[in-house]
Amino acid sequence: MYLCRALTMASRKTFLLFLSLLLLPLILECFLLEALVINSSDGDINTRAVCTEMERKALLKFTGGLEDPSGRLSSWVGGDCCKWQGVDCSNGTGHVIKLDLRNPYQSNSTLDYEADEAAFHLSSLVGQISHSLLDLKYLNYLDLSSNDFQGNPIPNFFGSFERLSYLNLSQAAFSGMIPPHLGNLSNLRQLDISASPFDESSWVSDLNWLSGLSSLKYLNLGLVNLNKAQTNWLEAVNMFPSLLELHLPGCELNNFPQSLSFVNFTSLSVLNLDDNNFEASIPGCLFNASTLVELRLGSAQIKGPIPYDAWGNLCSLEVLDLSGNDISDAGIEFVDSLSTCSNNDLYYGYYWEEMNLVVKGKEMEFQRILSIVKLIDLSSNNLWGEIPHGFTNLSTLGTLNLSRNQLNGTIPENIGAMQGLETLDLSRNRLSGPIPPSMASITLLSHLNLSHNLLSGPIPTTNQFQTFNDPSMYEGNLGLCGLPLSTQCSTPNEDQKDEEDEKEGDEDGWEMSWFFTSMGLGFPVGFWAVCGTLALKKPSRHAYFRFVGEGKDRMYVFIAVSVTHFKRKMNRNGGAHG
Repeated sequence: MYLCRALTMASRKTFLLFLSLLLLPLILECFLLEALVINSSDGDINTRAVCTEMERKALLKFTGGLEDPSGRLSSWVGGDCCKWQGVDCSNGTGHVIKLDLRNPYQSNSTLDYEADEAAFHLSSLVGQISHSLLDLKYLNYLDLSSNDFQGNPIPNFFGSFERLSYLNLSQAAFSGMIPPHLGNLSNLRQLDISASPFDESSWVSDLNWLSGLSSLKYLNLGLVNLNKAQTNWLEAVNMFPSLLELHLPGCELNNFPQSLSFVNFTSLSVLNLDDNNFEASIPGCLFNASTLVELRLGSAQIKGPIPYDAWGNLCSLEVLDLSGNDISDAGIEFVDSLSTCSNNDLYYGYYWEEMNLVVKGKEMEFQRILSIVKLIDLSSNNLWGEIPHGFTNLSTLGTLNLSRNQLNGTIPENIGAMQGLETLDLSRNRLSGPIPPSMASITLLSHLNLSHNLLSGPIPTTNQFQTFNDPSMYEGNLGLCGLPLSTQCSTPNEDQKDEEDEKEGDEDGWEMSWFFTSMGLGFPVGFWAVCGTLALKKPSRHAYFRFVGEGKDRMYVFIAVSVTHFKRKMNRNGGAHG
């Protein structure tokens, strides 16, 4: 028995020893793998590529020509320029591939203009651009926007950055001729060289260099004078079949060729021609651009009626700005064409620009990527007639501005169908009648301006109208009443009481008038009925005077007896007292 127990214990020890010898290599292998992983990670950290010495020196030399009042480049110290603010490098090679030095200052509306300008310039880089940037041969992204390069021209050597796909030099106080060398940037997808209204003018002598930008998707030449260009602007940009956005606001364009077409624009979604001098009607060639999502012709000296019969081709249109022109149209029937589009879903796209719109009662500036909203701005034109009911079919429209026109009639009763409406401005027209009750059902409505019309009746008090506390949105409508105006509306009970009081007052007045009229007529009638009879009949006259005489005698006797009786009584009283 003891022998069996001993053998069993020996067998267990042998098994455990065998198992330990079997698992030991696996345990050692796990430790080895973990060590390899740790070493490998340390190796990645220690061997990660840093910027090359040539590129580091090029960036430092670049700063030598600049002033930096706000200290934005204070991080540009040390041996690894890939860690500097605004500098991005390739993880694998360490080459500088991105230089983002745009002015980070955002305008603060609470500051006054001078303080705002001062803060903006304080955060700007000021000076000249060094040729040392040419050593950044792998650069594909360059943003120097909203700085102050003091009226210097855009350097010609920018056309040597063959790898560039993004170039933004907007509002950076460049001036002079735009270098045609930029046409060498065949990989460029986005080019923004728009100016600021406060910058000295930039201009181009020819637009043929644009033909080299075969990959271009976005082009902004805002406030660059294209009037001096030998090449027609529309011919120049018509060479980009894949262009998505074209922005030419304030470019002093004064011709809008009617014969050319946008047939090559198979994907154009945004066209901005604001603030030009076309002095013409909207050309029919626009209606071949069936992919347009945004069309802006604000203050572009557009004249005449809107060719509403062609608008059905623009069923993808989301933003329409024709404000500040001299457009005249009896009823703006083109809206009915838009409302017949089968696709009423909101299309989302993106802007890569700054966009100024009059929204919610003030001019708003949208920067960088901006989700498209549906917007129609026809303010400050010469539109007349009634508001087309076709507007109410645009159920996803977010902003509608028809202010400063000559529209008359009433606000459409079914305006409540525009459930996507957030901003509605109908001010300074000749609209009459009440505010439609259905407007209170537009629960997304956050800004409303109905001022300076001929509207009348009570202001709605339900839903979002409870939050419209600014009386200026209703001012100039003498017939409107209710909060937030000081003119109060009378309630139905008060109206009924006023009517009853008025009725009773009328009845009382009639009765009093009849009473005094009767008195006025009754007295002479009664007088002459008695006196006239006495005057005409002698027996009656004698009987009357006899009656009067007898009455007088009776009155005399009565008075005399009464006086005698009174004296006697007084004498008796006097004797008794004596």
